[in-house]
Amino acid sequence: MFKGSHTALRRGFQQVHCPQRPLRGEPLPPPLRPPAGPFQLAVPGARDPLTHGFPVAATPPLSNMQVLEASEASVRDAAPDTYDADVVEALAPSNGDNEDDDVLGEEGEEEHEDTIPGATLRVKPAAPKEDIDTAAPLPLPLPTTGGTATSAASTVAEREAAVASATRDGVAAVAAAAAQHPLRQAPEVVLPLAALVDRRTAGSSQPSRHLFPPPLDLQRLSDTLLGEPTIGPIFNDLFELSRTRQAAASSPTGPAAAGPLLYRPRFPRSPGSPPASSLPLLVYLPGIDGTGLAAYRQFPRLSHRFDLRGVFLPPEDRTPFHELVESLAQQLEDEVAPLDPSRPVYLLGESFGGLMALELAQRVSCVDRLILVNPATSFDRSPWPSMGPLLPALPPELYRLLPVALSPILSNPLSMAAWNTSKTDPLPQQAVDLLSGLLDLLPELSVSGWCSSGTLSWRLQLLRQGAEAVNASLGKVRQRTLLLVGELDFVIPSAAEAPRLEAAMPRCRARVVRGGSHALLQEASVDLVQLLQDEDFYVSRRRLTRPNTKPAAAPSSPSAATSSTAPASRLKPAPGGAAFGTPGPLELPTGGELRRAADARGLTALRRLVSPVFLSTDAASGRVQLGLDALPPPGSGPVLFVGNHQLFAPDMPLMVEEFLRARGQLLRGLAHPMALGMTEKATSRSPPASGPGTRVGVSEGSSFGRFLETFGAVPVSGRNLYQLLQGGEAALLYPGGVREALKLRNEQYELIWPRRAEFVRMACRLGATLIPFAAVGAEDCVELLLDREDMMAIPGLAEWLRRQQEGIVMARRGVTVSEEVEESFIFPLVAPKAPARFYYLFGAPIRTDPRVAEDRDAVSQLYGQVRSEVEGCLGYLMRKRDKDPYKDLLPRLLYETSWGGRRQAPTFTL
Repeated sequence: MFKGSHTALRRGFQQVHCPQRPLRGEPLPPPLRPPAGPFQLAVPGARDPLTHGFPVAATPPLSNMQVLEASEASVRDAAPDTYDADVVEALAPSNGDNEDDDVLGEEGEEEHEDTIPGATLRVKPAAPKEDIDTAAPLPLPLPTTGGTATSAASTVAEREAAVASATRDGVAAVAAAAAQHPLRQAPEVVLPLAALVDRRTAGSSQPSRHLFPPPLDLQRLSDTLLGEPTIGPIFNDLFELSRTRQAAASSPTGPAAAGPLLYRPRFPRSPGSPPASSLPLLVYLPGIDGTGLAAYRQFPRLSHRFDLRGVFLPPEDRTPFHELVESLAQQLEDEVAPLDPSRPVYLLGESFGGLMALELAQRVSCVDRLILVNPATSFDRSPWPSMGPLLPALPPELYRLLPVALSPILSNPLSMAAWNTSKTDPLPQQAVDLLSGLLDLLPELSVSGWCSSGTLSWRLQLLRQGAEAVNASLGKVRQRTLLLVGELDFVIPSAAEAPRLEAAMPRCRARVVRGGSHALLQEASVDLVQLLQDEDFYVSRRRLTRPNTKPAAAPSSPSAATSSTAPASRLKPAPGGAAFGTPGPLELPTGGELRRAADARGLTALRRLVSPVFLSTDAASGRVQLGLDALPPPGSGPVLFVGNHQLFAPDMPLMVEEFLRARGQLLRGLAHPMALGMTEKATSRSPPASGPGTRVGVSEGSSFGRFLETFGAVPVSGRNLYQLLQGGEAALLYPGGVREALKLRNEQYELIWPRRAEFVRMACRLGATLIPFAAVGAEDCVELLLDREDMMAIPGLAEWLRRQQEGIVMARRGVTVSEEVEESFIFPLVAPKAPARFYYLFGAPIRTDPRVAEDRDAVSQLYGQVRSEVEGCLGYLMRKRDKDPYKDLLPRLLYETSWGGRRQAPTFTL
């Protein structure tokens, strides 16, 4: 644990915390999650951006701070108003005789302690009236046994009695409630950002001007570089809380160890900021320092768009990487479980934090998106595995100077100091501000306060463990990921690593920040919120293919399910929208993500060439109309679209894109495993379609399979179709499968469907709406030269083709096996022709009745009706397209080019 003293100095009329905390090592216990034991409840007496944040009375309160020792659960129940109002803080426990907790005042200040039964209370006189912020004060409701709040004019004795009474009477009820919902919520930690972030972010309209030469505090510089290790004021409460947790871990009745801590950073937010409870949750995972220093300048801007959480790694902690991630996974699930399921969950991982984010994303289903900043996945290809172990062996005098000496490599000091400058100022003033900023950086660069030589040695081991674990499973990270790398990162080869991560991760997009260093988030030119907006990576609400529901509570331990005296089950959070490749709910892509995917896969160019026409049929009148408005609205219940496959199926991605553009609806296609890149040898990520021992997975090298999964596709199987329809989603099925997509020479626009009608039976069982549809145009774009039968008749080629088919995964299993429909992945040889126009027609919806699901004759009749409707749609399109004046490529391109691409060429008269 940490050992030291806590001083409070006065600068003019503003009280500032400047803690000086000498550190010393203690025996290191095994990992632990945050304790639920005693801690101190501090009620601030005046609004002070450097202390504890919010006004409590219109006049200076009689006590500057009240500290109550109580359990976390009792505070939450006894003082819900104060806790929800963000004025309750978890601080270090006080026992009255610990010199580390003494507050040393200046001349004219007094300090005394009052003892109350059931509580330890320390009262410190308030600051003079001039110290109080001129902002409109807010009354602080302190709980009483009668449920009323004390007024601003309450005396010290009344307040003490109210707090003590609420604590005594509320403990029993709160303990019972906590037993029913054993969630550990992140404690709040004060970050004095208003005094540390630049003047623009801090909101000062009249910033103080630096003079030349800037004031030089030689004593401060000497203490920073050569003195005892210290902790800067920004992390005061973090280390205070760490000491508390470590003390609880070291007690005979306490938990085993401290471990990583998920916490809620608290700092004054700008006026007009939306309530944090209405924003997406963002968890910041720090680099090797473990404190979050590298990102605190981004917090004020991020707080406008996110409800922030941070992760703190105590310097004395020695938790291995996998246990570290497991502890954070449990804390994250507990934090997200009570939240609104519509709130997205982001992980922001920087350097080593990027490794933790990648591993957490695979373990926690509630995570929607990842933001990785110079992730340390390339640690094994950097100089640090060989050079790093030498650093802790340096003499203490040299070790203290190490961060200053390495600062040009680890970061960009000039860009960091530029936070203090304004481009609108005269150049001489900018130069003075820049120099002043460089001087202010020295205490922040001090590594010895948070990272002793032993801690650094252990963190380097964590980097090695994390890189090994994460690099082996990059292809399993399903979440959409934004990768930000610095062009001039000299710590690890981040810029060279970006293409590898883009290729290895299914949904990763990289952006190289020009001139950026390893400490990217410290640089004044980097605005993370703006980068998210530029990449269209920010979503304020989960837009899912179906509502997500919280899973059943899981037992808190393996034996809990069978024990009659077991504690209550842990609540689990609702899943996010990253269940790609499974029938779970998926997050819809943003407009920018859809455009980039269409450009990357050539859909934008294809759409320009074929100018697709979409038609739908009104259910009441039977009339065909332009567009998709006649279809059932999204969210109106389970829908199964059933249609024909064209040769090579180029029409299918265009249809999925159109539904997203026009209706905000994602069609969940049932795709052949081979189209998704699956093989029998690959490891399964979901239960097999049928049959024991069958394991089908996705090859990490199948970029087309990843694309299909990103836009809703799942392996075709009865189980997946059932789960999609049961969840009320819109499923897309081509009964002809691969056989119909790889037609023979004389089978143009023919339906090659199996005789069995299992998909109709399942749709009836779940009451799904059947929508038959047809598409034409794609098979007119190529000339078929050699089909499968022609190639199998060529000596030598036939044997090679047969060997290639041996490893193919069959889509038709069990009851769906059809002798008349052969599955073969032998692609015909074709020659391109001028692109023809694509046409889609969706027939009238067909309602189903669950009562006919077991009637074989009725199901067979309905199957025939669906097939007949698809054939009718095909005939309609083939007749009407001959009357389209723009069916040919040249007239169509000339018309649309004349409009600058803003208007689509018209089609035939309906």
